[in-house]
Amino acid sequence: MSMFNIGLSGLKSTQTGLEVTSNNIANSGTAGYKNNTAEFAAVYNGSQRGGVKVANVKEDFVTGGEIVRTGNALDIAIDGQGFFAISENGRTAYTQAGQFQLDNDLNIVNANGGKLQGFGVSQVDGGDPTIVPGVLTDLKIEASNIEAQASTNINFNGNLSSSSDVIAYPTAPAVFDPKDGSQYNFSQSTEVFDSLGNSHVMTQYFNHTGSNEWQAMFFLDGKPLTQGQLSALGATTGTQAIDDGAGGSINAGTITLNFDTDGQMVPFSGDLTAVDLEVPITSTPGNAEITSGAAALNIALKFDGTTQFGSSFSVNENDANGYTSGAFSGVKVEDDGRVFATFTNGESKLQGQVVLASFANVDGLEQGSNTVWYQTEESGSALYGEPESGSLGKLLSGSFMGSNVDISEQLVGLMSFQQNYQANAKTISSADEMMQILFSNT
Repeated sequence: MSMFNIGLSGLKSTQTGLEVTSNNIANSGTAGYKNNTAEFAAVYNGSQRGGVKVANVKEDFVTGGEIVRTGNALDIAIDGQGFFAISENGRTAYTQAGQFQLDNDLNIVNANGGKLQGFGVSQVDGGDPTIVPGVLTDLKIEASNIEAQASTNINFNGNLSSSSDVIAYPTAPAVFDPKDGSQYNFSQSTEVFDSLGNSHVMTQYFNHTGSNEWQAMFFLDGKPLTQGQLSALGATTGTQAIDDGAGGSINAGTITLNFDTDGQMVPFSGDLTAVDLEVPITSTPGNAEITSGAAALNIALKFDGTTQFGSSFSVNENDANGYTSGAFSGVKVEDDGRVFATFTNGESKLQGQVVLASFANVDGLEQGSNTVWYQTEESGSALYGEPESGSLGKLLSGSFMGSNVDISEQLVGLMSFQQNYQANAKTISSADEMMQILFSNT
């Protein structure tokens, strides 16, 4: 091949390199964009030198892009490997550009209306929603208001100090007065809700009544629960069973807690008939200022893990279930891809799970517009999995992955291609001068 054609091949190849580099610079701020590199190869025709050609333009799927923090819950960055799956008019596209929003139908979509894919949920007989793995579906948010749920459990776990003063429980006609701090050692309050979502306060007063023995007294909204309101499962004659097999007795709204010499709550020695060994406390409507029209409160108390050591009184857990009604307030996405609708009452409801796709050969993907790719025979079929499973990365809600373009590197490359272009142009002009000299001497 002539010097002219060799130089021309250099100009064309360098032009492609300049275009690739310019495109990288232009997309340095594009979410999910992958840096492109022009790969060149020498051309030979037998022993004849044929110049150069662009063998391939390769995308960098190895280097992660910059994680850009936005605070928008539906901006989702992939920290590691994997692609989001997007449904585009019946065709599945793959991207790492995790900037999503809700459309008018509350589908999670990208800026072009492509629907984010994931696993849906199933809800049986009013139970909690569960993920249905293995089948992809459009991820959609159910934004209807969440109804109030009455409290049914209080879980208390803490330490009742063995060094506390022993306080005798008031006997008839004396009445326990929670305003008199000398009548109890410790107290702990818990917010509970009735069936209409009204808030109430259940207060437990702990009274050290003897060696390794405590009584717990219960007040609802400042009013004592009487013996008729306080009932228990697992009853034997004159006694009741509570939590984890430990025992106690009912005395006008009190429960007796017994501990062994190691500070552990002791099982009650009796014929326990309840399998779950919980203590329900019942307060009927109209009493303790339960709002008229609400169903009776039936709250099971659990004292699992409560101890009596010499250290000071402490509470590890004091939680009640139940909540008031709430309106839809937003969406949150966990690191493992689970998507929740959030509500104004602080509750959340599982909506589905974002999945990630991987490929045997990412270099075989077909590049499309809007920073998406499509699977090909060369890439192999997409393999779907939960984030953080196998080699797949985790998700970072409130952020998106920017491009992985290094501007400094691209500017250096741009100057290099400019020099190469000028050098190849010089080769062509030199070849032209030589041809003119040759023709002028003939």
